[in-house]
Amino acid sequence: MHARLGLAVFGLAALATLSPAHADAPAAPAAPLLTATTPVAVPGGPGKFDWMMIDAARHHLLASHPSHKTLVIYDLVKGDVKQIDTDGAINGEAVDEADNKLFVGGGNQKVVAFDLTTLDKLGEVALTGPADAILFNAKNGVLYADHDDGAEVWMIDPKTLKINGSVAIADAPEAIEYDPATDRLYQNIKPSNCVQVINPATNKVEATWPTAPMTSPHGIAIDSAGGRIFAAGQGKVDLMDIKTGKVLATVDIEPGYVDQIAFDSSRKRLYCASSAGVISVVDETADGATLAGKVTVPKGTHTLAVDQSTGDVWISYSDAAGSNLQKWSPAK
Repeated sequence: MHARLGLAVFGLAALATLSPAHADAPAAPAAPLLTATTPVAVPGGPGKFDWMMIDAARHHLLASHPSHKTLVIYDLVKGDVKQIDTDGAINGEAVDEADNKLFVGGGNQKVVAFDLTTLDKLGEVALTGPADAILFNAKNGVLYADHDDGAEVWMIDPKTLKINGSVAIADAPEAIEYDPATDRLYQNIKPSNCVQVINPATNKVEATWPTAPMTSPHGIAIDSAGGRIFAAGQGKVDLMDIKTGKVLATVDIEPGYVDQIAFDSSRKRLYCASSAGVISVVDETADGATLAGKVTVPKGTHTLAVDQSTGDVWISYSDAAGSNLQKWSPAK
């Protein structure tokens, strides 16, 4: 090749290498962790919500609405909104599929039972104080109701609607969950900064696990397949070993009143609702957990539920215009 021609070709090649067309392209913006859909209006005007859950068997979203003294039932397939009178302000809800019963309880100092199909009231159980979270354990057939400002978990027979005992716990329980893999109940205690483990065979506390450095544990969620438990409080969430209670990781989340949390088992992702108007998204990893990011939602949102069949996150909130449910869809 002629020397000058060779230099010219080399120069063109060098320019091509350095040209913008061959430079590293900027990374595409990351897809949002959650994308909002149009809110679903709940009739009756503004009003505070509390605990939420998905009734997977019926594809229903349940949201307690203490300000309206109702339970909101949203059909996830048909898009219908119903409200049933709960005879006072309620906080928690639970479903007994075998007996076709729906239970609610809270500040009205009672647990009220409804027919799951007709939503007719079946009866009620008088309590000696306000309830908060309630949970039905299908294995032993007991409905558990937290004494909100007490030191006990009431045990209710769902068939007779009578209290048949209680579990002695530390004062002022918050959220309670059941894990079928370990056959244990896990109870958050906010003043004592701990999780208490209840054996349903004996209905006694068999372990107490400190949540430090996280304080005031409110929300609780379980990764049953992974053998881990999440407990969230003031600006932090703990990842704990479900058998030993060892804190494996602590993740900083949105400060403020973090109440209900929910775990997406297929994505290994935890959502923590803060009344500041933020959902903190935490990814579980093989050796711990990391903050994936934060999503801005309407202020006052402090409870949520995950539809395990779709991964959709549902929130409830109230503003000056009224009360709303809203679906937030995860990135595909």
